Amino acid sequence: MVVLAIWNVAANVLVPGAAAVPVNVVAAALLLGLAFRSGADATALGLRKRSVANGVRVGAAAIGVAVLAVAVASAVPVSRALLADGRFVGVAMSGVLYETAGRIPIGTVLAEEIAFRGALLGMLLRWTSPLRATVVSSVLFGLWHVLPAIAALESATAVGLPAGLHVTAVAVGGQVMVTALAGVVFAWLRFRGDSLAAPALAHWGLNGAAYVAGWLIVRNAWA
Repeated sequence: MVVLAIWNVAANVLVPGAAAVPVNVVAAALLLGLAFRSGADATALGLRKRSVANGVRVGAAAIGVAVLAVAVASAVPVSRALLADGRFVGVAMSGVLYETAGRIPIGTVLAEEIAFRGALLGMLLRWTSPLRATVVSSVLFGLWHVLPAIAALESATAVGLPAGLHVTAVAVGGQVMVTALAGVVFAWLRFRGDSLAAPALAHWGLNGAAYVAGWLIVRNAWA
């Protein structure tokens, strides 16, 4: 938890954006090393080779659900405004390809899944039940998104979302709740697929679809 807290502040406040991907990968590798050192094995961490195929099947099915959820969110005014991040303004197609095929799957999905559904969940399973391990890791996953939610909200106000303390509280609180619930779903997928491949694919589908949706919304608004 200490490593997660330091990593979160460093990645969102101290480290330049260009260095975020390697920092995230190194931090995830550190957590994985700590988990192995603590006695967690490949099965507990969702890294058993013979389970990868099943994880891919479960994760592939979850991608469709994730894309549908983003499509619904794009049609709702409040969530549509939150998706319309001001950082999308001026982003070319090459930037979208880099985000969806590079930064998101490696710097975000791989790092966060190793951290939360791999190292953290695997270590918690040594001390408590799967239900409690899921709840604790999911709550921490929600809190992990406080700083990113604040940054996204600041950008969203530039493209139409009203500013104000109440808007910030509702938006950030909502983001924490939604990501905590997503953490529960990702953990369930991890158990269902018996592999990190399952939540990783679902996570990539959700984040990638949200990025593309936000880019399209802003592009149409500024066209």
